[in-house]
Amino acid sequence: MADGETALKFQLIIQDEAALDRDRALVAFLKARIAERAKAAEEEEERLLAGVNRSLLEFEEKFEHPHRGDDRHSFFAGQMQALGWSLRCTAFAAFSEHPDFRQDFRP
Repeated sequence: MADGETALKFQLIIQDEAALDRDRALVAFLKARIAERAKAAEEEEERLLAGVNRSLLEFEEKFEHPHRGDDRHSFFAGQMQALGWSLRCTAFAAFSEHPDFRQDFRP
């Protein structure tokens, strides 16, 4: 394998690991915010939180899947990107002023 190909593969592995670390932190952040809000939420907000939580659980299940990084152009990868993007948008819109919000959560 040429040095350029090796360097590119290494760079992709590093980027994937950084994204996985970000995603794990995003899941923890959103779970904590949902738990905080659930204590005082009224009916409409409870439904919203339940919907976000369902997406969050699906995302968490998928990013721990053993074939997560197999094919960057697969349907599975597309689902992961869409779920991650929507959860980062939700985190940014609802909780960007929270002190635990990380800038890499920004969509």
